Parts: sequence; C-alpha cells; structure tokens
Amino acid sequence: MQIHRSSQLPCASRATRAIYSRSHRLCVKAASAAAIDARPAASDAGTLPYAGKKAVVVGAGPAGSCAAMMLAKQGFSVDVFERRPEPRADAVDLGRAYIIILIPRGQATLERLGIPLPDDPHFKSLGTVRHDAKGKTSVSKESGNVTFSRNDLAQFLVDEARQRYPSSITYHFNAEAESFDITGKKVTFKGAGGPVSYDLLVGADGAASAVRGALQAAAGTGVEVSDSGREYKVYMGLRGEIEPPEFAGKTGSTLHLYTTNDPFTTVTAHSNPDGSYSGTFSMRTGEHDTFTTQASYEALLRDKFPSLPAAWVPEIAKQALAAKPASAGKRIKCSALNGPGVVLLGDAAHAVTPVFGQGANSALESCRILDDVLTAGVDAATGKPKDFEGLPKAFSDARTADVHALFWIDSAAYSFFSKRPNADFASLLVHVLLGTVLSKVVPFIYGPKPALLSLGSQTPYGDIKAAVSRDAAGGALVGLGLVTYVGLKAAKLI
Repeated sequence: MQIHRSSQLPCASRATRAIYSRSHRLCVKAASAAAIDARPAASDAGTLPYAGKKAVVVGAGPAGSCAAMMLAKQGFSVDVFERRPEPRADAVDLGRAYIIILIPRGQATLERLGIPLPDDPHFKSLGTVRHDAKGKTSVSKESGNVTFSRNDLAQFLVDEARQRYPSSITYHFNAEAESFDITGKKVTFKGAGGPVSYDLLVGADGAASAVRGALQAAAGTGVEVSDSGREYKVYMGLRGEIEPPEFAGKTGSTLHLYTTNDPFTTVTAHSNPDGSYSGTFSMRTGEHDTFTTQASYEALLRDKFPSLPAAWVPEIAKQALAAKPASAGKRIKCSALNGPGVVLLGDAAHAVTPVFGQGANSALESCRILDDVLTAGVDAATGKPKDFEGLPKAFSDARTADVHALFWIDSAAYSFFSKRPNADFASLLVHVLLGTVLSKVVPFIYGPKPALLSLGSQTPYGDIKAAVSRDAAGGALVGLGLVTYVGLKAAKLI
C-alpha cells in the first residue's frame, strides 16, 4: 500500500512559484474569461434566499475564497479578512510554498461554482514515480488531476471571486483579527477602524486558526492537535533526465518520491513547466539541526537515496544547509465545527498531514457541504431561511462525522511513519489486501477496488472508514478460521 502519495506537497521557492505564475496565470485568466462570458446573468440580489445577511470570512486561502463565493451565490454580502498580503504581493517564506494537486473531490467544488480548470497540459498530472531504498522504481499513472502552486490557486480564486461577485465580496488584506465577541457577533481587525458585525462568521484561517481559538474560549469547543513529527527543507531549479519511459517526452507534471527504510526521511521532486525540478528533503523533527555541514548532508543523501541523480546531491545539500526547516503539517480534530453564528472549515477545522493529499481537497469539499446546508435551509414556500440561527449546527452535523473519519484514516496511515503501526493501520492494510483480492474475484459484489483507493473521488470519508472496518472484521474472521483449522488439524480432530 503506497501511503506516501501527497496531493499537497511542500515545494520550492519563490523562483518556482514564478515559473508557475507566468504560465499558469495565462491559462487561468483564459479559463476565467470564458467562464464569465458563459455564465448566466446574475440574479437580482434581493431575490436570493440570504439577501440582507452579512458574512465575515477570516482567511483568504483557497477555502476562504470558495466559501465566500458559495455565500455570495446564496445572497450574502461577504467581507473576507486576511492577515497576510494579497497572494500575488506576498513574499511567502520559501519553506512554506506548496504544490496542490486538485483531485475530483476538490474539483467538484470549482465545478459547483462554475469555475473551469485550466487546460494547459503542463498543469495536468501524469502521475507518481516512486524510487525505493534499493534503487527500484515503480510508476503510478494519473489522469484528470491538475496542479497549482498554493499561492497561484489562492490568487486565482481571489480573482474569480472579485470578477464573479464584484458587489457582494470585498477583500481586506493585511488585516489580522485582534479580538472576537462571539455572543455579540463582532470581530475587531487591525486597521479596520472598529468592530465588524456579522450574521455568520466563517473561520477558514488555517491550522493556527484565531476563530477556532475564540470558539474554544467562548463555546468550549474541544480541539485535538497533533504534529506530523516531520520537518522539511526545500530545494529548487535542478535539471536532469529522471522520467521513466512511461512519462518520457510527455507534457505534464510528475511527482517523484525517493524513499528510505525510515519513512520520515524522504526526498520529493516535482517537475516544473520550464523543465526543472523542485522539491523537499524531509526528516524527523529536529534531525535537520544535527547536520551542520554540506558534506554531512551529502553523505546522508548518497547513503540513503541510491536513485537520486548524483549531480543533484551537492546542490540539494547546499540548499538544505542554507534553508530553515518547516513543519510538514498538523492533524486537527474539533469536537464540533460550529459555535453561535460561526462555522469552521478547512485546516481551521480538520487539518490532516500530506500522507494521502486530502488537505486542500477536503477543505474545498467542506465549502460545497456548506452550500448544500444553506440550500437545504431555505423554505420552499417563502424562499427564505427556515432557521438561520440553526445553520451553523446543521453544517457541523452534516460534516463533522465525515472529517472525523478522515482524521482516523490519516492517523492510522501516519502510524506507519512513526514505526509504530497500530491496530488501525493493520485495518487499513487488511482492507487493501483483502479488498484487492475480492475486487478481482467477485467485483460484482465487492466493487471495482478497495474504498481506501477511492480517496480522490467524492466517496464520503465515513463510507471509506466503514468499508475499512468491514474488511478488517472480515479479515479477522478469516484469520480466526485458519487458526481454528490448523489447531484442529494438529489435534487430529479433522
């Protein structure tokens, strides 16, 4: 079972983002213009179900902008506040740049909003190449997935929101939240000139969410936070012929995973549109600090990664020595995704590690669930909300169990990285092994593949967890039957 595939990988640098920005923005602008020309005329704001309601969204990342558009589509007037500069003007720390691969789960939200994905083949993912500790290579092909730098996806969605809802969505950058009055439904932002009132507050402000912190203080929301236990450094601008025959000469993005016997120690390489490669060099938290010379890094890279191009080793070591390590992410579980007049979504509510690449995609899916809840909350007779104050709880009821299932799946898989595989990880393994057999023997009963291999689809995480539990129980029964049979055979009772 490959559990290293990530759809949200820390990747390289401002230079890398510039490569993506130049070519990517050309194609996304074209896609945006076509969508705007093709979309229906905007409805009269006064006839929309939530007309007259004001929403404040904290966080202008991909989830924040998608949430803002879902709200505006329903009639809300939306103000989006972001503590950082606008993405195109943000000198993001080099160690915090990400490549996001949008899979069908995340793409469905953009489809709901009528936003087409760019069709430039440079941003279509060809697949993943895995290089193991013995130098062996395996290839996993993909189709239909699209890559963005995190910065470009954020800016793309900001631009879409402004173009589609110019009178309904207003952005405020460099505006950090200072204080929250949850009971009074007011937030104070630096530079905003006083408290900002709202009818609905959306916390989409990341793993270190200020909105979540305010809910913990005001509503006693339970929060479980665990660190990935990994840190990474980035490198950029390397070149070489590393593509396997399956991808050689093809236009598209590829991801290379160089692994070792220690799952925490990895190197990734992501192809860029200009033909160069950028990526990450990951180790356990604190281990980067023990390497104080380029030579020590080089020795490790040569020893642990036999498939890594020899010419890359000195440059990766040089760049790693000069870089600061960054955390590979956190896992967050909230007891509820709501408070009085408040909803949490994205990393603020359900952050996961990059093990299965579900972070950004599950965040966008939450925006779609919010839209579903808003639609279901409209009275068919009056066209207005039936129970506006109950909407946050309705969203939490609709989403919490599913993201808790994702948390469980992510935790079970990540136990492998800590070299402490537990019963939950064993359940995943049995599910994949047994499911693979059953899908071949009785596909008309079992289905085409194990549910865990459908994480990229829109299959609910709760359904996937249920399938894992079912197969684990079935595997346990098979195992018990075999043990009983062997025991009886040994006792000559059969």
